[in-house]
Amino acid sequence: MSIRYADDPVAIHHAAAGLLYEYQALVDAKDINGLARIVRQDVELTRQDGTRRGREAFLDLYRRFAASDVVVAQHMATNVVATANADDSVDVRSAFLAITTHAAGGARQIWGRYHDTMVRDGERWILTAKRIAVVRTALFDEAMLAPVAIDSFGAIAR
Repeated sequence: MSIRYADDPVAIHHAAAGLLYEYQALVDAKDINGLARIVRQDVELTRQDGTRRGREAFLDLYRRFAASDVVVAQHMATNVVATANADDSVDVRSAFLAITTHAAGGARQIWGRYHDTMVRDGERWILTAKRIAVVRTALFDEAMLAPVAIDSFGAIAR
């Protein structure tokens, strides 16, 4: 007898967090092929500019990101809550923070919330919906950033 994920909240939380962290690592690495592997063909992407459907529409967002002047990106998720649905899909709600540095100088800090839906596809979990609600973006001028090689403590010499 197989265990339904609805009957094992620890397992669904672990699976949800794992897929969420994988997604963020793939975005940070600008890995379009990797992102293609973790979404269903008919994935739904919702952002402030509306909803798009399909893997190619989903990947177009990340192709634009990959082509941008972002040098380093680091996405972080927290407050992950995973809820199993009657149809064996899982709703995943979380908060996120993303920090990016740019070739043109400066950095951005973006924070908001995700509401995702994932399903089993063979041996792995994949996204069927990615909903991104950005709360705000803070812009930091290059002069506000410490040198890369500085310690996290002590005086800053410029």
